[in-house]
This record gives sequence, C-alpha cells and structure tokens, in this order.
Amino acid sequence: WTRGKMAALRPVSKVSTGHTACIHDIAHDYYGKRLATCSSDKSIRVFDKDETDEWKLTSQWSAHKSVIWRVEWAHPEFGQLLASCSDDRQVIIWAEHESTKQTGGESQFKFQAVATLVDFQKAVTCMHFAPAHLGLQLATCCNDGRLRLHKGDPTSLGMWTVVGEFEPDGAGYGSYVNCVSWNKSRVDGPTLVVGWWRASEPKVSSVGVWGYSNEQQRWSPITRLELEADPKGAFREVRDVDWAPTMGRQHHLIAVAIGTTVQVFKLPSLQGWQERKVEPSERPVVLTVGEGLAPVAFWRVGWNLTGTTLAGSAENGQVVCWKLDFQGQLKQHVTMNPQQM
Repeated sequence: WTRGKMAALRPVSKVSTGHTACIHDIAHDYYGKRLATCSSDKSIRVFDKDETDEWKLTSQWSAHKSVIWRVEWAHPEFGQLLASCSDDRQVIIWAEHESTKQTGGESQFKFQAVATLVDFQKAVTCMHFAPAHLGLQLATCCNDGRLRLHKGDPTSLGMWTVVGEFEPDGAGYGSYVNCVSWNKSRVDGPTLVVGWWRASEPKVSSVGVWGYSNEQQRWSPITRLELEADPKGAFREVRDVDWAPTMGRQHHLIAVAIGTTVQVFKLPSLQGWQERKVEPSERPVVLTVGEGLAPVAFWRVGWNLTGTTLAGSAENGQVVCWKLDFQGQLKQHVTMNPQQM
C-alpha cells in the first residue's frame, strides 16, 4: 500500500478447472474450504483445499442439458448441499453422499441429484439460499419475469414445494428477472432485493425490495431503489445485487451492479415496514472502476462477511474493492488484475 495511491494486487495462485467452455459462476462454501464452479460445458466441478492450501479437484459431473448460470452452497447445517440453475429451465439440488469404490473398498464422496425443480417457463439465471435462520429456502430468478421461492425439508431433501411467487412491479413476461439477494438480518423478517430489466420498448432496469407479510401471508413490495441514470442517456442492464450483512448497524447497505457503475443504497431499519413508508435516506453512492480509466461494465458485486468491504468484478477481468472508512464512506483501495498473472 502506498500513501495516496490505490493498491494493486496480483493473484497468488491459479486454479486450473478443466472446464472446456466459459465459466459462469464460482462459489465458496460457508467456511471457504470448498469451491464449486459451473460452465457452458454443462458440468459442475468441486475443489477442496488441501493441507498445503492448494485447490484439489474432488468431484466433477455433467449436471444439466444446457448452460449452467449459477451454483451455490447451502448453509452447512443442512449438509453438503449444492444448487444449480440452467438454461434448461431447471434448478437441481445436489447432496454429497458417501460411496464405496468397487476396488479396494475405499470410501469416497459423490454429489447426487436429490431434487429437480421444474416450475419455470424459461431459463433460470440466478438463485440464492436464504439465511439459515429462515430455514432451507431458495429464491430463484427466471426469464419468464417471475421470482419463485422454494422450501425444502431438511429431513427429506427430495421434498421441495413452492411457498411464494411474485412478479416484480412492472416486469411481466418478456422481462429478465436476473438477480436476487436476501437480507441476512434476524430482526427484519424475510426480505430480499430483486433486480430485473427489459430490452424491448419501453426499456427498463429496476431494483426493488420485497418483504413477506405474516398477516397477509404473501410477499409485498417495500420500496423501489431509484437508480442513477447514465449521463449519456444510454440503457444499462442491472447485472447483480448484494445485500450487506448489518453487523450491528442501524441501517442497510445494498449494492447494485448496473452498466459501468456499482451503486450503493442506504436503507433505514425495516422493522415494521408494513405500517410505514420505507425509502433510501439519500441518493446512491455511484462507484466506478477508477478516475481516469476507461469505463468498463460491472457484472458481479459482493460484500464481505462484516459488510465493510465491497468487491465488484468487471468485464475486463478486474476486481475492484472499496472499503468503508471511519466516516462510513466507501473508498476505493484495491484493484486485482488476473491478466497480470
């Protein structure tokens, strides 16, 4: 780190996945010891970190009939559980089971499909497991313009039911509901943020916050996040959203990847949202790849476990990190460039 200058980091290791096509997603497990990847080659691969901190391929299998967009681990209290979603209009739940080799009798572990969710009319492009305190729930985004919530039975992993379904305001058929993130707080009740866009006229990119009302027994909109428009008036798709852990804060931070910016919204406490109006307390903070640099589109965003550092991955392979200072302002402090490895 140099005073007055942003730090630049290079990767310290490289993982050769063996995928034969574009990798669309990677996911660490809860403890950061396991890594799952998915690809256009229709396969999933799982890597475990060994005693020397090297990633070792431990499982690989053909998982879907088409492109796999996302893969995600459930909380470990539900076992070694993976979910994957694909262009083939399916979400598959995978559980790791112990098996025995025919030669030598040595035990090994393999992932097997325990449930296939087929409630979708188009490609499923994103999904997110709920925080463990809400049980085994999975939110899914589909290109049919709807978000669905499935609940699984932890004692019988093959049993999954649709417990919620809604169309984000203004979306409809022909829109792409493509990103979702849960609120991790235990005090606000089930709430999530959803992003969607539509390329046909009128072109729209929208992000909204939704909550589950126990009284009405349904999901209802809480607020819509007003995105900052492109200075040149160009249309920009919402690519990703992530809801930061609160870690004792009295407010919420939500990051949105849209076009060449990452926009961060600040929301007040959501307790009692059914009886009052909830809106962001100020305009979003707009972050870019850096001053003086050519603009590049951001595709993914993610907060760390304490909600104090935000990372955004750009289409040129760079990962930019911003950190909250003592005044609560996000300052750019690290850029990682895998191309320099």
